[in-house]
Amino acid sequence: MRVLLGCVNSSVSLVGYDLAKRVPFWYSPGNVLRACGVCAHQDALWVATDNVVQRLDAAGVTPLGLPGPHENLAHSVKPLDFAGGEALGVADTGNSRVIVLGGGKALFSLSPLEGWLEAAGEGGDALRSLPPDAIHLNDFITWKDGLLVSAFNYQPFAGLKRDFPSWQAEGLGCLFHLRRHEGRTIARVAASGLDCPHSLTQWEGAVYCCSSARGMFFRYVEDGCGTLREDARWAVTESHFLRGALRVDGGWLLGGSSHRHQEDGGGMCLFLLHDGGQVEELPLGGPGEIYDIIPWDHALMPGICAMLARRSLLDLPGEFPPRCALPPEYAD
Repeated sequence: MRVLLGCVNSSVSLVGYDLAKRVPFWYSPGNVLRACGVCAHQDALWVATDNVVQRLDAAGVTPLGLPGPHENLAHSVKPLDFAGGEALGVADTGNSRVIVLGGGKALFSLSPLEGWLEAAGEGGDALRSLPPDAIHLNDFITWKDGLLVSAFNYQPFAGLKRDFPSWQAEGLGCLFHLRRHEGRTIARVAASGLDCPHSLTQWEGAVYCCSSARGMFFRYVEDGCGTLREDARWAVTESHFLRGALRVDGGWLLGGSSHRHQEDGGGMCLFLLHDGGQVEELPLGGPGEIYDIIPWDHALMPGICAMLARRSLLDLPGEFPPRCALPPEYAD
C-alpha cells in the first residue's frame, strides 16, 4: 500500500510513502507547494494552506481564496456528505469555523463560537471581535446530523497563550458536535480532556482521534445521549507530536512530527499501531511536521507529480531539497 503525507512547516510539503517496502519514494519540496491538510475529491487533489484551498490536477494548481475577517490558517480539507457528496469542507482555523464550499464558493459555515459574544453581551461584528485562532479548531468529520470538530480549547483563550505557556498540555481540548438549525450553528461538547486533538476519523461505527501533545490515540463510541464515551486509548509515542491517522490492513498508520517546543523531539516518522497494540516506528528523516495521511491515488498522482516538477519555485525563506521525480520502479 502507498500513502500520501501532507506536511506543514516542513522542507517538504507532500511525501509518497510505500508502506509495504517501508520507504518514501517521492516528495514535493516546500518551495514548490505549501501544504497542510490534503484530500482527494472529484478527480483532483485538494490542499489547504494559509488563506487558500488549492485544487491540483495534471494541468496545474488552482487556488480558491477563503473569506476573513482574520487570516484563515486553513488546516483540514475533506469531502462532506452534503449535496450528494459534492461539497467540500475546510477548517478555517483562524476564524474558528468550518467553511462548507460548493461550486467554487463558500456556501455557509459552522462555528462552536457562533453567538458566544452575543451571549456575553458584546456588540459589533462577532467574528471580528473574537481573537484570531481563538480555540485552534483544526479538523472535522461528518457525524450524525452535522459535523464533529476538534479544537484545542472551548473558550476563546488564544490571546492568553503567552501568559499561560502550558495551555496546550492541560487537557483543555474538546470535540464539538455542530449542526445547523434555522440558519445558525448549534454546538455541543461531545468529548473533552484531550491535549491538542487532531485527525478525526471513523471506522466501524467508532470515532478515533489523536491527543497529539500526549502522543496518544483514542477510540470513542456514542453513549446514546449524543456525546462520546472513551472506549480505548493507546500510548503511541513520548517523543513525537502525534497527528495524521489512516486505517490500514491490521491497524492504524499515524504521523509523528518533531515535537513542538522541545529540544529532544525526533525527526518525522510514521507509527504503525497494530490491532494487537504493538507500535512499530517507521523513520522518515529530519525535522518536520506530518499533518495528514491519505491513500495514494494511482490514477491521480502521477500527473500531479509531473506538474509539480515543472512548477515555478515559490519565493520562501529557508533551505529546501531539490525537486524529485517519481522513480522508474514506481510502476512495479
